[in-house]
Amino acid sequence: MRVRSATGAAALAAVAAGGGAAALYWGIALAASGPGRRVFERSLVWRGAGDRPVVALTFDDGPHPRYTEAFARALDGERATFFALGASARRWPSVLREVASAGHEVACHGDTHRRMTRLSPRETAEELRRGRGAITKAAGAEPRFFRPPHGLFNLAAWVWAPRLGMRRTLWTASARDWEATATPDSITGRVLDAAVPGAILLLHDAGGWEDRPARTLEALPGIVHGLRDRGLGLVTLTELVA
Repeated sequence: MRVRSATGAAALAAVAAGGGAAALYWGIALAASGPGRRVFERSLVWRGAGDRPVVALTFDDGPHPRYTEAFARALDGERATFFALGASARRWPSVLREVASAGHEVACHGDTHRRMTRLSPRETAEELRRGRGAITKAAGAEPRFFRPPHGLFNLAAWVWAPRLGMRRTLWTASARDWEATATPDSITGRVLDAAVPGAILLLHDAGGWEDRPARTLEALPGIVHGLRDRGLGLVTLTELVA
């Protein structure tokens, strides 16, 4: 009985340890929540200091051959940060090169837009390495920031991003431009309502149904003018957190 009890206790301990490890590995995804971002304040970029009248517009899921360069032009000389996918950078490197040449910052959104919460540690490391490598080759500069698809880290992504020279990044507020019911007016309104000094604002220049980036593109001139009317400058993430 003692042997069985000891064996059973060891088995329970192993299960508990495994469960704890799994909870840690996947639980880091909670950093995407409002409370989570505050808990990880020192390890995560999701807003600037707020002591200067500037905000950062950021765009996920590109580059897209039809939309990304049009987004860059619609910014009317203002600078933004484009979180690119490595797979798209390999497919349309010239688009990403043009965006970088126009003075915009190019950051990393992974390689294939797979959810980190579905990837093993090895798959995660490969996703970040491949994405970073393709973006560096296309844009001519190493990305300084990494934002995971859907804003969901796993522990491997949390560890590997800084190892690859990229800061873990989320956002202050989202335009929710990916929603089926989003309109140019609703996108503009959400961005301007959330635009306070230091805000990092999330939009998309690709992804979803083919027409969805078109709505964001249509909203962009109103967003730029609205921010200017509020006395807020538009800067890259590097400039925001400098």
